[in-house]
Formats: sequence, structure tokens, C-alpha cells
Amino acid sequence: MRKQIIISIAVMCCFMTIVTGCGSGKVDVDMGLAQTDVSTIAVPEDVLVVGLGEASHGVKEYQEMKAGVFQALVAHNGCRTFVIEGDFGNALKVDDYIHGGSGTAKEAAALIGFRIYRTEEMEELIQWMRSYNETAGDGEDLHFYGMDMQWADSSKEYVFQILEQIDSNISSQYREAFAFLNDDEMYDISSEAFEQGLSVAESLIQEVDSAEENIVEMFGSETFAYARECAQSIYNCCDIRKSDREYNAVRDRHMAEKVKWFIEHGDGSVIFINGHNGHIGKVNCTPNYDCLGRLLAQELGEGYFAIGTDAEVTSFNSQTDDGFEELRVENQNFLNALTGELAQNYYYIDFSAASADDRWSKIISDKQRITSLNVTAMTATKAFYTTKIIPKDTFDGMIVFSEVSPTTLDQ
Repeated sequence: MRKQIIISIAVMCCFMTIVTGCGSGKVDVDMGLAQTDVSTIAVPEDVLVVGLGEASHGVKEYQEMKAGVFQALVAHNGCRTFVIEGDFGNALKVDDYIHGGSGTAKEAAALIGFRIYRTEEMEELIQWMRSYNETAGDGEDLHFYGMDMQWADSSKEYVFQILEQIDSNISSQYREAFAFLNDDEMYDISSEAFEQGLSVAESLIQEVDSAEENIVEMFGSETFAYARECAQSIYNCCDIRKSDREYNAVRDRHMAEKVKWFIEHGDGSVIFINGHNGHIGKVNCTPNYDCLGRLLAQELGEGYFAIGTDAEVTSFNSQTDDGFEELRVENQNFLNALTGELAQNYYYIDFSAASADDRWSKIISDKQRITSLNVTAMTATKAFYTTKIIPKDTFDGMIVFSEVSPTTLDQ
């Protein structure tokens, strides 16, 4: 056992010698390969979907980074679609706001469906998208969508309002059938009720399909597509909520289906998606189910480009029953140790460029722990707030910070 420990220490020392240049404290890698301005990020032309992961939803810099990366993709790759790990039906209301709808950016952020997004950083992104659309040309406007389906009220509202104009009796029938499915009581609904909701949702989808000609004639083909997808989202919500042990697997599968729906109903421009690192990565963080990123990588191949995030020191907002509390964790790895060589707080490294350099290739090929914090954090040991990955297998690039801070919560 003692011999194994000595060997392990020796291996680590050898690697740190590569990274730090024989213990001199000076990093012996070409930091010129790292980008220090997020606005310069671009992806290959054959990419269909860019995923940006975040190590914690409660970090200011990660929420700012999703705006910065999206804006870079708008400028360099013609991206026009922003998709968040938020409710599909709720996000349609945010999309209405950025296209001139009533209300405020603060109210729009609150509609996404999770308290962790009710921040000044999210408001700023939504307001930027609205301002952009005010001067955008035909077909150049931006869209804000959600790929999650853990809520149902907004999807119900959308599809029932459409059906009301086609056949008020049918609309009333489904309103009554889905009266049990409401966001305020979502955590109190039984698995049996969700199971029954699946068959009702199947019937609703068929009803919308049967009314396609009338809906298209009255509202247009785009409205029909969204109405049908709202009906599908109601089905998915019941499917996710009824699945106890398979909750994560079912949820990620449905999110992958939603992303593919955005591709099918988009204009061919690159789509930006944002969620936790554990969803976005191309390799499963846990072995018992396929995550969203893995499913997209399998389906799209090189058409899916994943970017992860990490920090050496993470201060973040952790959600509690009563609100939020600020917590702090630390985790050093080979990638975030390199931030000490820069004048600023972060860098972006594209792994395709880095792999041509022997020292960088070693760093991104080595298994290491990155921070992985859920909405509600358990921070007792690193096993709870980190996960082991091989960076180049999990992502196509990473944005790495020295230190990050909590989001600015709305009061």
C-alpha cells in the first residue's frame, strides 16, 4: 500500500513538472493557444448545435458567459436560437417578450420556471435579445426557447387557447381532464395520476393532429407546430414526473428530442443550448443513463459541439426551501491551475487546437475532477461537488475560471 502511494505521488509530481516547468512556478505550456476574449469564440461551419455547460446554475460568471458565448455565435456563426434548460411552454412567453411583448425583462426571467434564473444577469441577456430584435432584419430575429418539460401550465394554456377557437367543447374537455396537472401542486401529484395523464396526453396530441388543417388555416403552420409541441410537452411532463428511479434518463431523453425538434423546425442556423455540465457533456457523468449531450453526440456526430465550464474557487447561490444561501467550494485541477498565468480571471481553450500541442494534449487527456454543483448543493466532501472527467472526451472546449461569484438575485 505504501509503495502504491509513493508511485502515485511520483506520477503526480512528474505531471506537475510538465505543467509548472520543473517546479519553477512558471507554466510550461503555450498559453497563446488559449483565448482570453469570449467574444472571439466561433465553431466550425458544419456544427448544428453548440452546448454550453455550467458547473453551477448559481454562479454570476456562468450566467454572464452564456450571454457572451451566445452573442459570439450570433456574430460569427449566424446563430439565432437560444435554448435554455427551462420549461418549453414558459420560454415561449419569454420569446414573445423579446419580440416586443408586454412586461419587463425581470418578469420574463421569472417565467422560465426555475428560481435560480431570477437574476439580474438573466434579465440583461433577455433585454439584450429584445433590443437586438428591434433592429433585426426579416428572418434575422433571435429566439428564446426552453428544452425542459418539468412544468405544464404554460403548455396547457397555449394549446387549449388554440383548441378553444377550433372546438370549445373539446378544449373544455381537456381542461377538465388536466385540471390535476398544475405547477403549484406538481410535487404533490401521485405517480398514478401522472401515469393516467400519459394516455390523456396521447389523446390530446391526436386531437391536435386531427385539427391540423383548421389550425393552419386559422393561425398558420407555425402556430400548429407549437401547439402540437405543447401537447407533446404535456405528455413529456407526465412521463418525467412519474419516473422515480429513471427520472434523469427520461428527462434527458426528452430534452434531446426537444433539441432535435428545434433543429427540424429551425431555419438551418446553428442552435445554442445551455444547461448544467452534466447535461451538456458528450460523456455520461453517471453510468446508469445517457445524458442529453451524449444523445446529441450520437445523433449529430461532429454536428454537436460541447463547451464546459469550471473554476478553481466557486462561490455560488445554493437553493433552499426559504430562498438561497451563499456557499463556497474549492477544487484545483490541471486546467484551472493554469489561470494563474493570466492577468484575467478566465480563458477558453479549444481542444482541437490544443491537441496539436504535446503538453496541452497531455493536460486535456488526463482524468481530473471538475466542479459539479446542483441547484441545491451538498458540499461536505469533494465527492459531492466534483465529478471526474477526461476533458477532451467530455467537451470540445472549456471556459476555465480562477474564481467565480454568486449570481445577483432579484429582490
